[in-house]
Amino acid sequence: MCASRGIPYVSRVVGCQSPCLNRSVFIGCRVLFLTAFLVWPNILVAKDTDFADFLQEAGPQTQAIASDKEATAFFLKTFGASLELRKGLRQTARRHNHPALPEELRQPLSLFMMNLATWHLTNDLLTALDQGEMPMIQSILDSRRQQIGWLKQTGSQPDLPGILALVTTIAQLQSPEPTMQPLSPHDSSFTQFLHEHYPEWTGTSNSWLTLAQTEGAAGVRKRLRDSWDSRPVQNDRHEKPPQGDPASSINRFIRHSFLPIATTHIRAALLQLHVRKEQQAWKHWQAIRQWSNDQKNEMGLRRLCGTWQWLMHNHQNHGDHKTIMIYPPPSEYHRMDPQPATIQVRGDTVYIRWEFPRGIVQEESLLLSEKDQLLSGTFVNNLGPNGNITGRRVKPCREQ
Repeated sequence: MCASRGIPYVSRVVGCQSPCLNRSVFIGCRVLFLTAFLVWPNILVAKDTDFADFLQEAGPQTQAIASDKEATAFFLKTFGASLELRKGLRQTARRHNHPALPEELRQPLSLFMMNLATWHLTNDLLTALDQGEMPMIQSILDSRRQQIGWLKQTGSQPDLPGILALVTTIAQLQSPEPTMQPLSPHDSSFTQFLHEHYPEWTGTSNSWLTLAQTEGAAGVRKRLRDSWDSRPVQNDRHEKPPQGDPASSINRFIRHSFLPIATTHIRAALLQLHVRKEQQAWKHWQAIRQWSNDQKNEMGLRRLCGTWQWLMHNHQNHGDHKTIMIYPPPSEYHRMDPQPATIQVRGDTVYIRWEFPRGIVQEESLLLSEKDQLLSGTFVNNLGPNGNITGRRVKPCREQ
């Protein structure tokens, strides 16, 4: 999935246009390029097709998720069947407002859905930034207000509040297309004054981006207006000089200095968060699938549980050997002696691997039939013996 999305990411990275010619914006663009190179190897990490398809297809549905309850319901509806959750678990989820999920599944499921929602949110914001659609950004923030509140409340996305605050400020500071007015001396002196008195863009409590995050668009405009009123204006005639148009100079600074730099920084921050949420969602996706595989294997082991009479025919000497095999409930497999090194049940197929002293290894491939009353298949070990196995259940499992 990520590899196929490489070109859009490149376009985001190289999206710095003519404003990058000034020094401050050039620094911001350099930050974005460095961010891209840091995250690029992770973007190209191969993911399985199920996860890739899921990320693409789940976008519209995830926009409405704004609570743990909705996240759980969405997960069970969308992925319960593909992960082969027990039928009883899905029925319980439909009957109750709060599905009774197993404890070992609840945490990875919750984190998975939060990372998924954040992934799609950052993806949509990056798309809007790439297209220069500032009204779209505000629309995204407004339409997902409840979801954003849920993500902030969980505390699982610590970077999100600051990023969204800066995104909101950028959207609110956008102004209509400027008229073609020549640069005035007031604009130059005003910009020089701002660079001298507020040189920091990030990293300090007084920096421009910190101000934008903490006080929003109103805070940025207040600083600009206060700076305009307090800037020194020299006049040799000791007369009150013409002050110029503060709105024009303020808007010019916002348009040509503040917004290009802030947009570059927020694009880098969104890209980093976007990639990180994909990585974390992938990790929790794997945990959920592992849980599902463990559940399926446990269900298979319950089918095998009981006492079996085995007949083993060795093709090497054409001899038959009868034995009794007792398979306990899955929770008691650690008590088996000898204990299989590996035992897996996938559908009706049973695979058992034994590791005995002196390096003897035996593998058995079997098939359940006759309503789980018959096992038949083959065995082979590393010393040469191989042959057929036929087993019949003679006693049911103690838990049945």
